[in-house]
Amino acid sequence: MVLAVTLLSCSCDSNVKKNISNEEGKSNRIVSFKGRHIDLQPYVEGFPYKDFNPSYAAGKLYYKKEGATTELLELDLKGKPDLTKGRKISDIDFSKRNAYGFKFNKNDKHIYWDGDEINDEVINLYRLNPTTGKVEKLTDVPYMYGYRWNDAEKKVAYIARLGVKSEGVSELRILDLESMKETKIIQDKPEMRYSWGEPSWQPEGKGVVVTANKNSQRIYGNLVYIDFEKKTQATLTDETKTRNFGMLGMNGILKDWLDNNTFLFISNEDGFSNVYSFNISTKKTNQVTRFTTDIGAAELVTIKGTKYLFATTSSPVETQLYLMDIASGKIILQQKSDKMFTVNDTDGDKVLANASSNAVKFQIDEIKFTTDQFEIKTLVDLPADLQEKIYSAIPERVTYPTFDIDPATGKTRMLHAYLYKPKNPLPKKDQIVMIQSFYGGFNMYSEEYQIYANAGIYVFSPSPRGSFFLGKDFEALNNGDLGGNEIIDVIYAAKYISEKLGIPPQNIGVFGMSHGGYATMRTLTFPGEINGNKASFDWGFGIAVAGFSDIIHFYEHCNIPDWVTKEAGDPKTEAAKLKDRSPLYHADLLKGQLLLIHGTNDSRVPIAGSQMMADSLEKYKKPVTFVKFEGQGHGVAGLENNVRYYQTIFDFLEKATKKQ
Repeated sequence: MVLAVTLLSCSCDSNVKKNISNEEGKSNRIVSFKGRHIDLQPYVEGFPYKDFNPSYAAGKLYYKKEGATTELLELDLKGKPDLTKGRKISDIDFSKRNAYGFKFNKNDKHIYWDGDEINDEVINLYRLNPTTGKVEKLTDVPYMYGYRWNDAEKKVAYIARLGVKSEGVSELRILDLESMKETKIIQDKPEMRYSWGEPSWQPEGKGVVVTANKNSQRIYGNLVYIDFEKKTQATLTDETKTRNFGMLGMNGILKDWLDNNTFLFISNEDGFSNVYSFNISTKKTNQVTRFTTDIGAAELVTIKGTKYLFATTSSPVETQLYLMDIASGKIILQQKSDKMFTVNDTDGDKVLANASSNAVKFQIDEIKFTTDQFEIKTLVDLPADLQEKIYSAIPERVTYPTFDIDPATGKTRMLHAYLYKPKNPLPKKDQIVMIQSFYGGFNMYSEEYQIYANAGIYVFSPSPRGSFFLGKDFEALNNGDLGGNEIIDVIYAAKYISEKLGIPPQNIGVFGMSHGGYATMRTLTFPGEINGNKASFDWGFGIAVAGFSDIIHFYEHCNIPDWVTKEAGDPKTEAAKLKDRSPLYHADLLKGQLLLIHGTNDSRVPIAGSQMMADSLEKYKKPVTFVKFEGQGHGVAGLENNVRYYQTIFDFLEKATKKQ
């Protein structure tokens, strides 16, 4: 078998019927797969909205709409918000750039975000005048970790990263948003490198608290107080403890302080993400919550002049909502929810939050608090007729056995997963399963899973060791073992689901993006044994999106080298191990057919990783298809790009599962 390299341009394959009918009301987003037609229109155009950022101060909802271009819109939150009525406030095509977290500044009435301009992750701070559409680039640095305004929202503190390897430095800068004068406060040192997170301003403006990693090691997260006047810094946390602050984009330090000296932060130092308080004057830490499930969200709310903690715990199974007394840690209210919440804004005794689950794509909920009840009101939801069209799978929670013993039970370790069962599966002889290689098992809506289910495909979404939301110890099982036991967990997932559904290995494949893209390549080229543990599976196919194939090359060329040392090991001292864990050097062992997809402007995981893998597989005459998305970064954005993305995958699956 020979290599097939496909350079994806604006042309589309014959399997996508771009103009299937001239009749009014007919979709023109039809993809053919195994004799059935999958209408992508409800998924990519029926609800073309994303990145929702509601603001109490503005009374607006800011969000993106995908079409021929990706637009930024605003919408009044009063009454019954209708997403189709949003007003375009910028001429920027956001499909061609990254833009994160649109925030309204109550002082200058502008909208701020951090992002780049060509999907290359050169991250800086921007602001937009929503009345005139004028955009200003406020910083000019290679990369910005995070930013936050002071209480008056007239100044912004941000961390500028000036280099990406351990010898590179970062520094705290203060930007006056009225005079545009920028002040460099202090640079970090090799023994304590600043990291991702938003600086938290002391209410009187004397300093900020930032997150930092000891010796650039992500497992040793710390909090550092920086004094503006003295231009000094002091580590507040115990440097000997392993900890991370929040997860999946959460901010480790809460925005609002209890008083001028006391702030709240999220840490997993006791084994799970919990809330702690720290007093700068007394140097004392107090643990506020003691949950055995990770914190999903945490914010201060004020009820009749008294501050309380609103927190959620989120596991792959369920979410619990809590209202708590901060001083005692007493739970005042508790309520279970099937949805996960991401808090966008707070205003006294209420919060605005995005809500979703594996069966709910999107809602914006307002949660109002009294000491007697949570009052949850959905402000924005999907139209009922659209919900019927885009929910094509029935999620089922399962656990499956893997290869080792769980020391907590003394029995075979059981792993969490979700099985997404298509409502209309393919005929038995044609049935296939796609297994998520990493970042699976979440209680979150997945458009990708639902589209596959619409095509009659089963999706198995496990949480192999190293996954989030299952505690610090479980996440740490993958530290220094990238490409090791986590891959065996995925192989055991395949064995389990093959037996459960009665589907043969040649119709079972693995897919994933980023770390998951690497894991897909690693799984299909797995040499059969790692860490003294043996495992094998006769895979039918794999789909690797934005993955890396050579760990050391990735370390040398990516913008997250500290992630590599945490997950895989130190390239300087463990080069032999990292080479052995790299799919590039086992390309001759490939099982099944492989599809590689990558954006040409990807700076987080450079496209060279996919290119080298494709070249090596060609040398060994292994079946591979390599698809490049011109101008795209770490992922695929934009309506047409998303249509082509799914077209490419279904074309590949048609070929990979075709009966010989």
